[in-house]
Parts: sequence; C-alpha cells; structure tokens
Amino acid sequence: MRSAVPPSTSEEPLRPIALVDLDDTLFQTLRKCPPGMPHEVLTPLGFARDGSALSYATPRQVAFLSWLSTTALLVPVTARSRNALDRVRIEWRYAVCAHGGVVIHQDGRHDPIWAERMATEAAAYRTALDGLTRRAEREAGPVPLSIRVVEEDGTPLYLLLKHQEADADALAAAVARIAPDVPAGWTVHVNGNNAAFMPPFLGKQHAVEWLLPTLRRESPDAPTIGIGDSITDAPFMRLCDFAMTPPGSQLAGQILARAA
Repeated sequence: MRSAVPPSTSEEPLRPIALVDLDDTLFQTLRKCPPGMPHEVLTPLGFARDGSALSYATPRQVAFLSWLSTTALLVPVTARSRNALDRVRIEWRYAVCAHGGVVIHQDGRHDPIWAERMATEAAAYRTALDGLTRRAEREAGPVPLSIRVVEEDGTPLYLLLKHQEADADALAAAVARIAPDVPAGWTVHVNGNNAAFMPPFLGKQHAVEWLLPTLRRESPDAPTIGIGDSITDAPFMRLCDFAMTPPGSQLAGQILARAA
C-alpha cells in the first residue's frame, strides 16, 4: 500500500518536541518502583544535594527516555526547582521548572522577561501567600509538616507542604483543613507527599504557552507531545498536538474513572 505521507525532503528527519514531566513519569522514588523489581536493574536519575540517589528509572523508562532523547527535542516541564532539576541526569536544551515559575533557555539562563513577569505577578499575591502560610503553620499543630514558600530568583511562587514522615494520609487531612481558607482561583495540588498551593498566575501551562513560540521558530512543523502524570500536567498537555500519560498515574486514574 502506498503511504499517504510524503517522504521528508530534508537531510535530517523532523524531530518532534517532547514536553515532559519528570517525577513519576520518567522516574520515581524507590518506594514507587514496581514491586519486586530488583534494585540492580534500576537506573538512578535524580539525586539529593549530597549526591545520594533519590529517584530511579525502570529499564522500560530508560528505554523510553533514550528513544525520546534520540528522536525528539526533550523539554522538561517540572515542579522541581532549578536546583533540583540540575540534579537530574537528563540532557535538555530548554526547560520549564518550579510549576512554571521559571523558563530556561538553551544557554542555561533564565528567561528574563518571564522572570520579570513572575516577579510582578507574585508581588500582587504576596499578602495572600503569607496569610496562607500562617494558616498552614497554625493548622499543622502536632503534625510533623515541612512548610515553606518556594522561591526562584528571590520571587516567592507558591506554598509547599510535605509530611516529614511521608504520611500521605496525614498530609491530605491537613490540606483538607486548610482548603476552606484558600483564596478563589488558587490551585491546590496534592500528589503523594507533596501539597502545593499555587496562586492563579502560576502553572506549567502558562510557561509552556510562553515557550512554545520559541520552540516553533526552530521547527515550525514539528509535532508537540505532552507527557505527564498528574492533574496539573493536563493543562500544558492540552496545548500539545499529542498527549501521553503512564497508565498508573494520577491523571490516567481520572481518565479511566470517567470512562468506566
């Protein structure tokens, strides 16, 4: 059968643009790796400040990452800070980090226009962010929570809560008690042992929407693939031509529940 797709006339095949979440998509903590999988077959990809391994990829994830790196322009779109992103052993040219608070260009510098926009937006929400932080500190009580405002380049972006003993149920209960005081328009995202309270200006989709024209200038006809695992990944994935999610992910669970 003759193909309906004309052959490429360029010397190199057109590379798609893969906008990819990292944690729980390309790798995960040891606790989240498939049960019974031998430790020796796992590949460490994410590391702590002291150099110890924190996140691992399965052989299939390694193969998937290798395929993406070889065939596509790989653009991480992650909740990780810039510092945490730099501790991931994955090659990239552009990136979005801090839930969209930072856009990084191929020379490694932060996009100055985007950084200025984030600083301006954050200033308008600083009072609300401080109030929500105090509310979380009061609500924590005896619960061992790590409570901090995540900043990039001196700009306060969002409130992050973690349970110091990785008790996801206790964290979810604390979030439920704080939720009534969350201002309208904010996003509360709970995934495992992370709970992020994000003001309306912050979101991966906003940063991806900003970055896409730059990526398109290099490859106007390149298809975009959005890959992620969580509910907060869905908005940026919606901006892409195609979308992918791991079958056991938070996002896949929502999709399958609606289809049932």
